[in-house]
Amino acid sequence: MALTARLLAATCLLSAAVLTLGGCAGEESAAGGAGKEPALGTIEKLTSTEGLEFPIAAYEVTPDQQYQSKKAQNRLIEQCMKRFGFAYTLPAPTPPRADEEANARVFGLASAADAAQFGYASPNRGAATAPTTRQSQARLSRTGQTVLNGVDPVAEAAAKEKGKAAAPTGEPMSQAEAEKAPGSGITVNGQEVPVGGCGRESALKLYAPKPGSLDILYVFNLGGEAESRTLEDSRVRKATAKWSRCMAGSGFTTAGPDSVQSDLGLEQGRLSSPEAVTVAKADVACKTEVNYLGIRYAVQSAYEKALVEEHAETLALFKQQTQDRLRLAARLNG
Repeated sequence: MALTARLLAATCLLSAAVLTLGGCAGEESAAGGAGKEPALGTIEKLTSTEGLEFPIAAYEVTPDQQYQSKKAQNRLIEQCMKRFGFAYTLPAPTPPRADEEANARVFGLASAADAAQFGYASPNRGAATAPTTRQSQARLSRTGQTVLNGVDPVAEAAAKEKGKAAAPTGEPMSQAEAEKAPGSGITVNGQEVPVGGCGRESALKLYAPKPGSLDILYVFNLGGEAESRTLEDSRVRKATAKWSRCMAGSGFTTAGPDSVQSDLGLEQGRLSSPEAVTVAKADVACKTEVNYLGIRYAVQSAYEKALVEEHAETLALFKQQTQDRLRLAARLNG
């Protein structure tokens, strides 16, 4: 099942750090027993999701905070490379866009006006960022790549051909552990290259400075758990079935709002086609008819609230660690 737009955005923005770090110390599972379905109270009739507030949102890292963290990680990589004699400058990360309101399509298309004008394509509302000049990144020598990645690129390629791992195993999961653990055994310009190279060192310093640092995707995973429970909830399943029958009445066979584009073959490049506009208008009309948005928001908010209460202590720690990271990022970014 596809993640909502806000969770998908988080995935894209955090992916670089995740690939560099490959996991964090103190990772705690966000999953738990679903238990019985939570009570909802009065369900509001919704025809838009703009401006909706979710319980977990108070703990999410914003796109701008992620941007500042990425800039800071670049500075840490550059500082590390400089220690080994390499003047290495990374391209500036792309600032977050000031497009449409973040929750405008959190449960799929919701605006009748957008459906009629754009189909499933993004209207790109708001001020768009100015076109950025693509910065070229300096090519690194074999030694420079070794310092950056913690493994000789030639040895790594040879190991891959033999189906073996060239990088060392048992990597430390925090910077504090890395400073005490055995190094990589690779020496460049009289200094030992950190395990995982400057890329991993930068991620540890920023995202896991101490043992017990939480997974940077902890809140993302918690939101994913709430969404999974929401989609399996009997009230959402019932609303989805009603929406599907409504769509069938308009001549479209589709299982649910989260799969409508794939079910009907509306691929990228055809999202604003006349066919897509017709489907989109029916989609929004059916959501309104069965109050799909109101039901799904009420149910997801209930699950998120329950998870926030269940993981309150860990979430407070996550928030504190986020603030610590942002203070470090502010110092690095000047």
